[in-house]
Amino acid sequence: MLEKLGFILVGAGILGLIGYFLSGFFMTPAVPLVWRILAGIAIVGITVLLVYVFRDRYRAYKKESKEIREVKR
Repeated sequence: MLEKLGFILVGAGILGLIGYFLSGFFMTPAVPLVWRILAGIAIVGITVLLVYVFRDRYRAYKKESKEIREVKR
């Protein structure tokens, strides 16, 4: 339970920092609108893929039997 909470807090902190640093890029009028839209689409795509991979690995880990986990260690 605390492990999940820790991951959630770390993830929220990292996302907050990334959002803060990217806000300058997305708010400046010097960068063309097309580039800002394309960068936003790329960021959303990468985020979706990372969430999918982490969720898939977590489900695979939960399905492993206890004996297999002990042998891997």
